[in-house]
Amino acid sequence: MNELQLFLRLYLYELELRLNDRSQELLELSFQSDEANTDRSLKEYLKRFIENGCNRLQQLAPIQEVLVEKEDGQTVSYEVTDQVRDIFVEKALLPEEITPKVERILAAGKTANYTKPDLCLQINLHGRTVYETIELKSTKKDDIPGSSVQQVSPEGWVIFVKRSKKTVQVATGKYLHMVNSKLQFPDRSPRPQVSFSELQTWNQSHRNKQENSLILRWDEENPDKQELLTDWQGVLARRWVKVLFDEKPLKRRDPWFHNALRKFALAFLEEYDRLSPEEQQTYREFIAARIK
Repeated sequence: MNELQLFLRLYLYELELRLNDRSQELLELSFQSDEANTDRSLKEYLKRFIENGCNRLQQLAPIQEVLVEKEDGQTVSYEVTDQVRDIFVEKALLPEEITPKVERILAAGKTANYTKPDLCLQINLHGRTVYETIELKSTKKDDIPGSSVQQVSPEGWVIFVKRSKKTVQVATGKYLHMVNSKLQFPDRSPRPQVSFSELQTWNQSHRNKQENSLILRWDEENPDKQELLTDWQGVLARRWVKVLFDEKPLKRRDPWFHNALRKFALAFLEEYDRLSPEEQQTYREFIAARIK
């Protein structure tokens, strides 16, 4: 974890704490425009809030180390130095403020397909300008469709806002940690569901502040969620195989595509059984070679 990553880990946590202290202000924002839901007022509020007073570590400035628990049970300590505390956010750019030059920088650093972010932090890293994108989610419910898997960066930062008539709650974290593992049957590019409570619960269970340390605990579900975002076709394939081998009585409302899978399996097996053992092996190799 480098200096910038340490700063972002602490800064997004601080942003969460300070936004939750301003629940009433957030409650007064408008999320409706011409009968359509919009996060425009929220984006503008966040821009003002960040640029006019929440651009440095303040509440979390006393943190001296970040302890990260690894998969093997070992804990790695990262010192929060004065250099880390000197990093600050110069600007919070709205989508229309992102210039073509900045777009090229952001696109070059993305492994997923580039799309213009909801918010982009322009950060002063010891005199050098760097950029970090933020995805913004807002909902009255809990589970909502996430972004297309082609656009998702599992380690990307998110601000998730859950609102009701009486209160607003804010959680920040990594995109990976708000995925709830639900993936609907895809009629186009899949959008794995994300959940406010998933992110909030992850933060409560795996991110703990103790005296002058911030502790990040390993999540054993990380690999499964990573796979959902990076190999969703493989995940679906294994789920469909389980459907075909499920010996339990059918549910009253069996999904239509489960029946379609059974019909496909029978039609495929009829064709496959007509092949000789040599032809079956050749066919397996043919299919494997066509997987992208």
